[in-house]
Amino acid sequence: MNRTLIILTLVLTFSTSGIAQEKEHGMHHQMSERFEAQKISFITQKLELTPDEAQLFWPLYNELGKKKKENREQAKTLFRKLRNNSEELSDKELGDISDELIELKLQEAHLQKEYHLKYKKILSAKKILTLYHSERQFQSMLLRQIKERGKHQHEK
Repeated sequence: MNRTLIILTLVLTFSTSGIAQEKEHGMHHQMSERFEAQKISFITQKLELTPDEAQLFWPLYNELGKKKKENREQAKTLFRKLRNNSEELSDKELGDISDELIELKLQEAHLQKEYHLKYKKILSAKKILTLYHSERQFQSMLLRQIKERGKHQHEK
């Protein structure tokens, strides 16, 4: 895939994903943006999207990412509530929280299925499977980098 197409894809992605929002957490936000740019570049390279595919795919991918992030934020809120108040919560309240956590997992699975069906309308089965594999590869690569940084920091 040529460099121009990658740059075009990145521009389209950032313009459609709403990343131009005000900065939330300073450095954390910058790291998050850099992480997203690396992820987009990695996936773009692996999928070898045509310009038409990229134009249809990236808005969907970003939309799913936003919904998954909202889902994770809801789960974080529930876990914070547990961590901060677990001794004070009744069995019913604890049961309600556990039910909500399971519901969030189900919602994420439904989202994955919904967007899988949307991807099938624009990408071949091979590219969809490559997408899923590439996401896992990227996560593994990122975890390795984090571990390496941790090792280097401990050596200093």
